[in-house]
Amino acid sequence: MIALHISIIDGVPLLWSEGKKIGMLKELRLATAGIGMFSLLDNTTKEFCVWLPCREKKAVPSSPLVGAMPDLSDEEQLHAFPITALRLNFNALFELSLLTEKGNIPGSGIIFGSSLHWARQVVKIALNIVRTQSLLPSIIKNDTFWEALWLPLPDSATSLAVEQLADAMPAVCRSLGRTDTQPPETPKKLLLKGLLSFLVNTLSRTFERAGVPKISDFESIHDAWLHALSNSDPRLKWKNEQEIEQFACQLNAWRRPIDLHERSPFRFCLQLTEPPLKGRKKERWHVAYQLQLKADPSLILDAGDLWNPESEASQHALTYTSDCTEFLLTSLGQASGLCPAVTQSLKKKQPGGFDLDTEGAYRFLLEYAELLRSAGFVVKLPSWWIGRRGVNRIGIKTKVKLPSMKGSGSGLTLDRMVACDYAAALGNEELDLQELKTLANLKVPLVRVRGQWTQIDHKELANALHFLEKHPTGELSARELLSTALGAQKKEDALFLRSVEIEGWLQELLEKLSSQGQFELLPPPEHFEGTLRLYQERGFSWLSFLRKWGLGACLADDMGLGKTIQTLALLQRERELGEKRAVLLICPTSVVNNWRKEAERFTPDLAVLVHHGIDRMKTADFRKAASASALVISSYGLLQRDLEFLSKVPWAGIILDEAQNIKNPETKQSKAARTIRADYRIALTGTPVENHVGDLWALMDFLNPGFLGTQHFFKQNFYTPIQWYGDPEASARLKSLTGPFILRRMKSDKSIISDLPDKIEMKEYCSLTKEQASLYKAVVDELQEKIESAEGIDRRGLVLALLVKLKQVCNHPAHLLGDNSAIAHRSGKIKRLTELLGDIREAGEKTLLFTQFTMMGTMLQHYLQELYGEEVLFLHGGVTKKRRDEMVESFQKEEGSSPSIFILSLKAGGTGLNLTTANHVVHFDRWWNPAVENQATDRAFRIGQHKNVEVHKFITTGTLEERIDEMIEKKTTVAGQVLGTGEQWLTELSNNDLRKLIMLGQEAMGE
Repeated sequence: MIALHISIIDGVPLLWSEGKKIGMLKELRLATAGIGMFSLLDNTTKEFCVWLPCREKKAVPSSPLVGAMPDLSDEEQLHAFPITALRLNFNALFELSLLTEKGNIPGSGIIFGSSLHWARQVVKIALNIVRTQSLLPSIIKNDTFWEALWLPLPDSATSLAVEQLADAMPAVCRSLGRTDTQPPETPKKLLLKGLLSFLVNTLSRTFERAGVPKISDFESIHDAWLHALSNSDPRLKWKNEQEIEQFACQLNAWRRPIDLHERSPFRFCLQLTEPPLKGRKKERWHVAYQLQLKADPSLILDAGDLWNPESEASQHALTYTSDCTEFLLTSLGQASGLCPAVTQSLKKKQPGGFDLDTEGAYRFLLEYAELLRSAGFVVKLPSWWIGRRGVNRIGIKTKVKLPSMKGSGSGLTLDRMVACDYAAALGNEELDLQELKTLANLKVPLVRVRGQWTQIDHKELANALHFLEKHPTGELSARELLSTALGAQKKEDALFLRSVEIEGWLQELLEKLSSQGQFELLPPPEHFEGTLRLYQERGFSWLSFLRKWGLGACLADDMGLGKTIQTLALLQRERELGEKRAVLLICPTSVVNNWRKEAERFTPDLAVLVHHGIDRMKTADFRKAASASALVISSYGLLQRDLEFLSKVPWAGIILDEAQNIKNPETKQSKAARTIRADYRIALTGTPVENHVGDLWALMDFLNPGFLGTQHFFKQNFYTPIQWYGDPEASARLKSLTGPFILRRMKSDKSIISDLPDKIEMKEYCSLTKEQASLYKAVVDELQEKIESAEGIDRRGLVLALLVKLKQVCNHPAHLLGDNSAIAHRSGKIKRLTELLGDIREAGEKTLLFTQFTMMGTMLQHYLQELYGEEVLFLHGGVTKKRRDEMVESFQKEEGSSPSIFILSLKAGGTGLNLTTANHVVHFDRWWNPAVENQATDRAFRIGQHKNVEVHKFITTGTLEERIDEMIEKKTTVAGQVLGTGEQWLTELSNNDLRKLIMLGQEAMGE
């Protein structure tokens, strides 16, 4: 592995590498090419010394992935190492920052050091400074020439972010020096200031003039200065030194007001207040001038009092600064250039502020408030304007009266049309026709409605009047009324149907949906072979409740809480109630066999068809087989590939497992899922929102089409307000809309934990790849004939050799071949392990990964380290006791920097260890002895463990692994006596039994 670092010297960022050696140019070139940064290969290289902590004259690696960590008992000292670094221009640094956004690149062999993640934040700030034009042109004198520069002038929020970034600067950023005699000592803030200046100046220079300009090319010093500001060469070329000095003085005078603002302890404020409720007939708004203390924003001084030097406000201001009057005059002068009303107030000698009529107040709110704020002034506005910009949408409110569920008889359906009355609504206020007409006659954008000022859209107002005059009553479907009552907004004649006032059975249904606790708790189906825990009964009953009303449901339980068993209970109940049609279940390829096995176990009465593999049925044959089945299991890949005939089957329901696979609505599999027609839809996922709230639209549009509006409507009303502005009102509205259809239970919930066992065991069924299947068959063909002709100890040896080789094939082709070949995409177990670890890491939890093979452990360690770019521990028989203790101590640390995956060989790590920070145990290959596996599991499941432990046992379907597991299940009660230890008991099987055991089943193959 190679680690990349960024260090800063003279404001310039430099990239260097840490691999087998420090700062080798060859490794740096390989690393930049490995992450696709070929543009860096042409960048300028520089020779420096990097000062790093050392132990015994060896540099301490920044990560165990780069090199072995020295003994912790040795003292660290700084030592200089000669390195070659690449000078990064802005484009290169920006490209690097984009690459680091999502962490290390899986499989690249490159680690992004903390300095790259830190530099990404600096780039964001520099971009924001230039975007908001928070900078000033200037000139400074160097030793031999004058230089034109752009000076960053961040606002208060950005300044705070810069200070925090300076404090968080990694030590490696200031480790570069020009000599090996003295370590660099540049303060963090100065170093960051130089880097920001470098980035801002690079971004602000727009062109490169052909050729080297001459002094005679410029007509004035201003032209020469402007050229130097926009060109990559910042040197100011002018013939007269004295003129340059005079020009520099003029620039300083021009900058004085800004310097004064920067130096002052105060900010200048303008506060808009509404007219009083009672008073003059003509409503007057007031804008007051104030000073706000930067260090304590709660301290406000009225400018009107500051003109009197004897006032209490003036005396208070003098305790902070002596130039308060100059600051006040300068601020008013700047504000008058932006807002004409300020100019008028100065002409009328109104130093404390000015009055506005309602139209003037609206112009101030709409045009000048943001202009003044962007210029650096504090502008305080009424709360009803902030965030919403004061707009209250005018829409239609619907009123409906229905009988209750008890009195309405059977046949209730959400597709039933319901008679309703309409009224107008402004926000939460209901308005009658007369009030609407009065508002329309005012013809002003700001109006006071029942004591509250608001901005109204006169076009919406006219539409509301027209609609109510034309449609005092109407008819809507119960489904549409329900969605609106939950918070959905639907357009009705260019108006929003904003709210619903309902009584009767629809209101009762709404209450049940909103509480997720009032639905009937159902007993498990009669022919369901299993026991549902209390929370699983609630989940199964909730699914049944929503299915009854034809509403889509997302069961979003944490991994290990039993989404599968709850779903199978629903399918069994539907069958017992008379459903004859099949249900289509779509899941990732890696869990197809998991579903098949779980259905066989819990719902043996249900006919299951697995639509998978190259020999799967098509068109008419498939439709015939599907009609004879209760459950059809297929994968996301085949959903889009076989959509043409899958979409023609009359499905009772469609279920998506790991439904985050459709989070991107533009993918083929997401579109295909929404195309399938069925009476009900269910989504199963532990992560309903994987990246951002945008994931919810695709999920909900599958479950309840159109419920969240179009994708554009969702982005405008939910995604942008929530994701970009953190709008709590939009978040609450979205939660209200989606909450009734998403049941989320987490293992951290004590009400769930109390109903869970301390140890949850589950089997992970994996398929073979084509390569694995071919190797499996070859191993069987090679050894089976020899075994059948051998006897005694020779036969037992051949059987053990066969079992070991088949285990290796099931693990990975490279495990059998021992050729150090590529690992990714060649093993069903590796694929399932990667998916599983992704979920576990997403939850911030740790894993113990057991294998009985040292070679497989090494392969897994290298693969996972390359994939995740973090240290993966591996304990095997060759590890010293000292290193073993270091590994355990490192893994047991609770902080996020400690390793999250610990691989252990079953013999070396199966006993004598306490690893309770892990709550997941993966048996990658099986020892085929329950006692041995339980001992290994007990490394995590022991005193000190405060979480429920999840045990994942990997089994390759259609191979000896599945058949031996079935044999063990039947003999578990006497496993200690009958099975003995290891695989010895298998060598006693007859040739016929052995043949049945090792044969390759059709279900072993993936797609």
